[in-house]
Amino acid sequence: VAIMKSRQGYEGYIIEARSLELSDGGFSAELSVEENDASGVTETQFHVPGTFTTQEIAIEAAIQAGRQRIDVGVERGSQS
Repeated sequence: VAIMKSRQGYEGYIIEARSLELSDGGFSAELSVEENDASGVTETQFHVPGTFTTQEIAIEAAIQAGRQRIDVGVERGSQS
């Protein structure tokens, strides 16, 4: 099973995008958003709905989803 990761900073957060090869073909995507503050690091994880044709497309979808979450305000500790 192939897993690909990409980390990048955005608006003071770190987005870690991950893609996972699915057994029936295609790739899934998930991400975590990390925020550093006085109490330490808060990490919030999200699943990106859908199946993607390549790892690169899955990673890009996860990064875009992470940016959207940050832009609308990440709910700390939530999962979806």
